[in-house]
Amino acid sequence: MKLSKLLAVVALVAVLCLTLIGPVTAAPTGPADVNVPAELAQMRDLLQESMRAYRQGDYDQAYKLARAAYLDHFELVEIPLRVVNADLTLEMEYRMADLRTKMQAGASAAEVEASVRLAREGLLQVETMYTEVGALVPALAFTGSFTIIFREGLEAVLVIAALLGYLQKAGGGRKSRNYIFLGIGGAVVFSVITWLLLRFVLSIAPVGRELLEAIVSLVAVGMLFWVSFWLVSRLDRKRWMEFLNARSWAAMTSGSSLALAGLGFTAVYREGFETALFYEVLLGLSARAEVYVFYGFIAGLAVLSVVAWLILRAGQRMPVQKFMTAAVSVVMLLSVAFIGNAIQELQNTGLLGVTSLMGLVPRLPTAIANFTGIHPTVETLAAQVILLVIYIAGGVWMWWSGRPKSIAANAENNPNVIRGAA
Repeated sequence: MKLSKLLAVVALVAVLCLTLIGPVTAAPTGPADVNVPAELAQMRDLLQESMRAYRQGDYDQAYKLARAAYLDHFELVEIPLRVVNADLTLEMEYRMADLRTKMQAGASAAEVEASVRLAREGLLQVETMYTEVGALVPALAFTGSFTIIFREGLEAVLVIAALLGYLQKAGGGRKSRNYIFLGIGGAVVFSVITWLLLRFVLSIAPVGRELLEAIVSLVAVGMLFWVSFWLVSRLDRKRWMEFLNARSWAAMTSGSSLALAGLGFTAVYREGFETALFYEVLLGLSARAEVYVFYGFIAGLAVLSVVAWLILRAGQRMPVQKFMTAAVSVVMLLSVAFIGNAIQELQNTGLLGVTSLMGLVPRLPTAIANFTGIHPTVETLAAQVILLVIYIAGGVWMWWSGRPKSIAANAENNPNVIRGAA
């Protein structure tokens, strides 16, 4: 199966998924003089500044900013919102009042942060009623989800294929292969458990959720950064296969079924752990488009199954380098989005300063801003630009460093070129 056919299958699945969801219903509108999304955006900025001031010990300023968020902006939103959802209006009034009460009482920063988070969640509820998801965020969520499972899965398949090939050369029988497949199945199960545990820990951890989300996002950025560069990934895989070959020999000589199962488990679980971490962050970015993450996962899994069968069973050669090149490009962009949102979360907790670029940089719709990580602050944009520049510089360096080898190889394979150059 050629690359073009596989891409056609992916495109077809994406179109079918979008068709199944159907069009998004139009959002209710308010009075012509009330721009609800703009007012909500101003509220978010004021709550962010308020939390920052509170952490710095400027309680009076923090209270004034929180009160301004309510009086200057939410009271305008109340006019159209009360008609559409009176219960949510009252709930938001309570949440904002609770925030101001805690600030006046000198509550801990963690308690105030929890109230600010509840207020932001309420703002998101309101915003979903007045804005449409559109097609961009679902498309991005689908693509990101498809890429994660396909890239991680393809790498695991390549490792498994190399491992089984080594065992076959070493004289491993069918029983040895079965134990390895048993370990692979266990790795898949434990990968799912890892993701569930990660979600559980994030929900009960005593640290603020936004801080935890920022930490998880930064860890994901680090891992994505590591696997993005082709040279680093190749060297890492070489060391990884040397380790697996040594483990394979030890397992074969010991004859232990547990050792063989552990070999299959080790070969796959590393990819499974990365996948669990990446999907946790991706779900956090895909507000109101989570179902498209699921569709991307299913589509990626389906295509991966076909590719895995062709590699492991049919013995066909696949354009793995093309697959990896396309996947790494998407992975790089995902890491840029992750780091932008990680910085934004740190700003929301008040742990990082905010230098607003409102008026200079247009504010994207919340759903798009959350997925792309593009927020109108110096800190978030600077982090994204720096990471993007590193990727570009690294790509240029690897391309340039590979040129002499390519020229030398072409010259060696074509003697006429050498005589002509001489």
